[in-house]
Amino acid sequence: MKTLTIHIRSGTMMNMDTNVMVKLAEAAVSKGYKVNVFGYGEGIMAVKENQDPKRFPNVGKALRELAQKGVEVVVCETCCAARGVRRGEEIPGTKIGSLTNDLSRFVAESDRMITLAR
Repeated sequence: MKTLTIHIRSGTMMNMDTNVMVKLAEAAVSKGYKVNVFGYGEGIMAVKENQDPKRFPNVGKALRELAQKGVEVVVCETCCAARGVRRGEEIPGTKIGSLTNDLSRFVAESDRMITLAR
């Protein structure tokens, strides 16, 4: 099985990068890819539980659904600490992890990697 890793560095309300990430992940899963998502910098906000955007797509809801389909969603622990996001505040099925253990594993396992950042 081919594997795609999406490295997201943009926040959920900054621009459309997180929406593009969701659409790419959904398309890859539908084509039989294993998909990993790693959030870094502002990208960690994608896994924050209880998002309630009024005029933007709900990226948190979409990531919850993708995680239920087997997409591995991990965000940087150091980036979370810097932004006051603590363990237990992430969407169920996602995790707070590390560059060393998680992103490096994703890169090693992947056939392709896409970075979305501003």
